Amino acid sequence: MASFLSKQFGTVPVNTRTLKSALKEYKAPMAKISLLQREGVILNLRRDLYLCLPEDGEGTYSRELVANHLLHPSYVSYETVLSRAGVIPERVTLLKSSCMKRSKVFDNATGRYEYIQVPEAYFPIGLTRQKTEEGYFYLTATPEKALCDLIVSSSNLRIQSMKTMRSYLEEYLRADWDMISEMDISIIRACAEKTNKKKNELNFLERTICRERV
Repeated sequence: MASFLSKQFGTVPVNTRTLKSALKEYKAPMAKISLLQREGVILNLRRDLYLCLPEDGEGTYSRELVANHLLHPSYVSYETVLSRAGVIPERVTLLKSSCMKRSKVFDNATGRYEYIQVPEAYFPIGLTRQKTEEGYFYLTATPEKALCDLIVSSSNLRIQSMKTMRSYLEEYLRADWDMISEMDISIIRACAEKTNKKKNELNFLERTICRERV
């Protein structure tokens, strides 16, 4: 059964209706789904969403792809992207995303996922698609957008100068300044134009980067 489901869906999360359709030869598909969960063949990610595990139970799946499906539309961002891009040194396990719906947190067998609401006009700026090891694509922020998201979502952050911004980047985030200085400021500028929160901070971020390049 694991092999059958793996060939049908790979490691792309599927909803109940789709899974029941694949199990239509069984008299009680929902009972079969419950059995497959107990056997560790599939994982319940949230209500009406499942992940079919690889046949050997040890194959890989993408948490980023899971994140995109847990709450749609959404994109992976914040420290998750900054860490994996090497902009900040910390390794993070909480997978954070931006969404247009209300902020939420999901916990399941694959980990914890946090979603932070952003404005609709701000949402599509600085996004890209990344390919998983299995050949699927998920939506993610560029490092520039991820940094903007982090700043915008930090409610207690107050930056009033380029000097303070540089201190925040170097001392608080311990960011790689070489990577920061190479960021695409057009993305940061676009983010500042489409948000009312932390607009000044994003402007200081752009100016700090531009000053470093002079």
